[in-house]
Amino acid sequence: MEDRRAKLADVARVAGVSRAQASRAINGGYGVAPEVRQRVRDVAERLGFQPHGVARALATGRASAGERERVEILIVDPDPQAFSAKPFYGRVLTGATRALAGQDVALELKLVPAPPTTDEDPPFGRILINMPPVPGAAYARRGRTIALGESAPGVPFVAPDNHGGGHQAAVHLVTTGRRRVGAVFGPDTPCARERKNGFLRMMAGAGLTVVSAHGDFTRATAYTVAKELLTREPHLDAIFAACDVSAMGVLQALREAGRRVPDDVAVVGFDGSALAEAADLSSIFMPVEEEAASAIRHLLDPALPPPARLPTTLTIRGSS
Repeated sequence: MEDRRAKLADVARVAGVSRAQASRAINGGYGVAPEVRQRVRDVAERLGFQPHGVARALATGRASAGERERVEILIVDPDPQAFSAKPFYGRVLTGATRALAGQDVALELKLVPAPPTTDEDPPFGRILINMPPVPGAAYARRGRTIALGESAPGVPFVAPDNHGGGHQAAVHLVTTGRRRVGAVFGPDTPCARERKNGFLRMMAGAGLTVVSAHGDFTRATAYTVAKELLTREPHLDAIFAACDVSAMGVLQALREAGRRVPDDVAVVGFDGSALAEAADLSSIFMPVEEEAASAIRHLLDPALPPPARLPTTLTIRGSS
């Protein structure tokens, strides 16, 4: 005979929550509003649900795989090789993993070429990366959401002081005597605009004009753009690259042009990743791991104050 006893999935469906939320509501876990907890428990009692699996979880302190809450890191990047090509994502994963240590929460990493338009199975919490500021998008409406960098209106975010970092890079180049300055800025995103504005404001204050072009935070594009800059202004004595990956393309273009770094041209990047250390690249360090950890802490406890801008620091190496 078919077992007709109510299951956790039945409780979740009737209560209008996910299985993970239903489990948390019944066993008193974090992250469930009081009214939702009461609704789930009322439904469980009405359906005659016997929480055998939850009782075991309470005894062991562990939920079953199907009942674990999920935190999803959702990255929008059209480059299918983004995980291997951009150290930033690995640093995000490191920080998020550290922040979830000891928590019975699953961490999922998702790479998509464009923002999703539907959200059929929202997780307990979601971190958005590279999301365009589109109001009312599905990913911004459901569940707990926070972005790394500005995103859709109303979505909280955590970010480094990009403007200050751009300013620091410009100060370093000016104070070391560089006067014919170029820049490979990033795409039209909030973080890239902030770095650009900080850099240009300082340069304008110093009375210097910057020869610039825009890339997309990839090495290949930065290489092409840097070659164009050198064609337009062969005597550049400094180039600011808005991320370390872009700086790798700049360094390649300079080598091929026979320009010595830093004797002829100083180069400063932005990120402060292991890539910068390996390439002996001066770079603006941003605490990506702490940025991701702060986002996780905010997802677990939205009552925390909104995350503040995290400070950036210049690390000077052999490229400048």
